[in-house]
Amino acid sequence: MRTALRVTASLAVAALLVALLMAWGGVDAGEIASGWKRVSAGTLLAATATYALQYVFRAERFRVLFPPAVRPRFGTTLSVTAAYGMATLILPAKLGEATFLVYLNRAAGAGTNETLAALVVARLLDFASLFLGFGIASLGLAASGAHAELAWLAPLGAALVAAAIAVLGLAVRGDVLVRIATGTARALGLARFAVGRRLVERVDSLAGALRDSARDGRAVRAAVLSLPMWACVFAFCALLGRGFGLPESVGFAAASFGASLAILTSIVPLSAFANFGTLEAGWVLGFGIFGVSREVALATGTGLHVVQLVLAIAFGVAGHVGMGLVARSRSDGAR
Repeated sequence: MRTALRVTASLAVAALLVALLMAWGGVDAGEIASGWKRVSAGTLLAATATYALQYVFRAERFRVLFPPAVRPRFGTTLSVTAAYGMATLILPAKLGEATFLVYLNRAAGAGTNETLAALVVARLLDFASLFLGFGIASLGLAASGAHAELAWLAPLGAALVAAAIAVLGLAVRGDVLVRIATGTARALGLARFAVGRRLVERVDSLAGALRDSARDGRAVRAAVLSLPMWACVFAFCALLGRGFGLPESVGFAAASFGASLAILTSIVPLSAFANFGTLEAGWVLGFGIFGVSREVALATGTGLHVVQLVLAIAFGVAGHVGMGLVARSRSDGAR
């Protein structure tokens, strides 16, 4: 019942945000629908293939973060990754993050500490990759000289690349940050209380799993896999953005800049159902910097978002089917 209320509230917030954006941009539903007449079947197929490929890289990245002795099979991890991807998109308040632990435990019997450590490192690598892509796009746009009036592009790009390096360091040695947190908790005396003591013990065990994930170059291999995975994300946005009507003057660097800002706004804590409203706001802001009108930006961003949601649900359902087959196979093997 509580989850249903959260989903309902999230849907209401999404509808309100989209309505406000449409009113602000002077866009009606007909203009958004017209974008679907522009996009070709070839563009949709290419976007679907790109979306599927990023799941392949994402699943393999999760796998390499596990110790070899307990590393889940690729097919199992791919099914879990697809189902988890749908959950993180449609469940409110980022509740979907917890599904990764539940799904992988059920499908592969993975331990909680190892799974949580893999998830934490993967999320840190996502932020590092996003900052890196955003930074490179900003530096590329600054170097091109096509936007001399935007003098802040180069400093922004340098700051984002520096942030990417810092977050990458946390991903490789996430246990250091956790140790600082537990040390602070102990210094504040939280460990004297039963709840605080259990929390510190749990976080200590997570620190061990995070430290273990950095051994044998596993975190480094995961970081390398993040690069083609995020290249697929940016390519997906560029393909659909152009397909739904972004002007030809918007190149790949500008498309990556706009997509990066949209992704950043979509991960704020108040994101609504499927990030509707917050993603579009970032998309409109990002492409507005390069002269794209609110009407065109909102229409293209909404079209892209709908395709993303449809693909996430389709792959998510397939992932649940795959997890069911894996569970049945494990059950038959245990008899």
